[in-house]
Amino acid sequence: MSKKLFRIYIAVSLDGFIARANGAVDWLGEYDPAEFGFDDFLDSVGTLIIGRNTFDQVMEFGDWPYEARRTIVLTSRELPKERPANTEAYGGSIIELVDQLRDRRSADGDIWVVGGGSVVTQFLFGDFADQLDIFTIPEVLGSGISLFGRDAGGIKPRLLASERYNSGVVRSQYGLA
Repeated sequence: MSKKLFRIYIAVSLDGFIARANGAVDWLGEYDPAEFGFDDFLDSVGTLIIGRNTFDQVMEFGDWPYEARRTIVLTSRELPKERPANTEAYGGSIIELVDQLRDRRSADGDIWVVGGGSVVTQFLFGDFADQLDIFTIPEVLGSGISLFGRDAGGIKPRLLASERYNSGVVRSQYGLA
């Protein structure tokens, strides 16, 4: 069995924001994820790790798009009773969670560290993420939720690949291990 990768696959504005200050991602609406191979990526994923605020936001969009995948919500609060199947709350140590997921013997695919910014930062700077795919969207927001916090620093990703799409989006894929 091949090693399960912890992958960060995320869109960011040209000025480094993953969302507006209020968490809105409306600026992504005109970009088609199919152009960037999102379906193929999602097919490789068996488990999602998602922060509570991001989970709540995705729940507001309507139907849960990841029903067939295990979803771990990092939170200290109880999840709503009406929630997607295969969804669980986790409030413990990130180190223990990573160890548990790496040790699982089932062939359930890679682990997608969905976000938001705090979750991504924990995985990047805790040295838990294996791969980082950044989709730079040709939009300048001016302010918002940054992909990397002010105290971020010290990682040295290796560029594995880059690609420019017809929409002007640029994908940069980095190895972190």
